[in-house]
Amino acid sequence: MMFDKKTSTENLSTPVNVEDVIPGGHIVLSSGQRWQGFQCNVHHHQPYGFDETSFEINILTLSLGNTIHTLKQIKDGKRHEDVHVKNDITLNPAYAPESQYWDCECHILNVFFEPWFIKRVIADSASHNPERIELLPIFKARDPFIENIGQALLCELQTEGLCGRLYAESLATALAVHLLRQYSTSKPNIRQYEDGLPRYKLQQALEYIDAHIEQDIQLADLAELLGMSRYYFVRLFKQSMGVTPYQYVLQQRVERAKVLLKHRERAISDIALECGFANQSHFTKNFRQLTGVTPKVYRQR
Repeated sequence: MMFDKKTSTENLSTPVNVEDVIPGGHIVLSSGQRWQGFQCNVHHHQPYGFDETSFEINILTLSLGNTIHTLKQIKDGKRHEDVHVKNDITLNPAYAPESQYWDCECHILNVFFEPWFIKRVIADSASHNPERIELLPIFKARDPFIENIGQALLCELQTEGLCGRLYAESLATALAVHLLRQYSTSKPNIRQYEDGLPRYKLQQALEYIDAHIEQDIQLADLAELLGMSRYYFVRLFKQSMGVTPYQYVLQQRVERAKVLLKHRERAISDIALECGFANQSHFTKNFRQLTGVTPKVYRQR
């Protein structure tokens, strides 16, 4: 079989056509157009394969289901063959030659990273020239960190982005940093920050969150507001507040909901939307996790 079409996207704000990347299957779940610079989908492949080619995106895969009895892939110019089982990972860097063959149906999570997203993470978090660091191909590896992040992204797909872009962007940034630390040509020296955000910048961030609490707040917007990288902002915010930006936003949404629940004429479903939750079920789940009771029980106190 031959498949030598290069897949190129200027920006992953438009969905990757997985059928152009790996034909012979169908998409079960997809992040669509919500996330910038990266996308995820769950793809169900039929037995298939393609000869040596390359793609203009970085493709990380996590096996979700059955054992793939025969999977062949190029790595470092050599052909490898092995059995892949649940939670095995592969990484095909952008522009690296690859070929794959598998002899049975398989269910995988794909994470697509644009090269510019990876380079931006390098520039944001490491004292290295982004042009001098490249990701290495991975063939059949186990990595608990990638597995955990992958499962969190899978949950976001299954709930149609229930936790919002702030959460997904934070996961993708953490995943990219981990790949650079563990699977790159030159291990970058990730900068460490210990002092937290300056008081005035922290106040800016908190005021922005308060003013936009009902919206789908983006990590990119918060970082841009403070004039710093996303990686830098997340680390310093947690040092200052003791929680991640996403966790803080959840806490503030619940605090606002507590006030609104005192107005018994307000429907709980309306309060959920006004506080930035995707729906009443999402609101109830997070409210109970943070307070120990449901919104209905809290209102009846």
